[in-house]
Amino acid sequence: MAGAGPGSPLQIWPGIDIDIPTGASDKKTQPEDVYQAVRAAFQGGAHGVLLSRTYSEMKLANLAAAGRAVRELAPA
Repeated sequence: MAGAGPGSPLQIWPGIDIDIPTGASDKKTQPEDVYQAVRAAFQGGAHGVLLSRTYSEMKLANLAAAGRAVRELAPA
């Protein structure tokens, strides 16, 4: 079976759940959570990320944190 290593046409695009509805006492997504998840995905070799959930339910601060991580990791 072919892997996703260098030279492989296979790409890995993990989904990162943002602002999934949870119970009142459950942890809510914070910008730092999103930032660290995006950084970890790219540092782990991902070719991109999919920000999962309905856009209208995502908090703008969490989306901004994903953008910040991508911009910081982009080659200059």
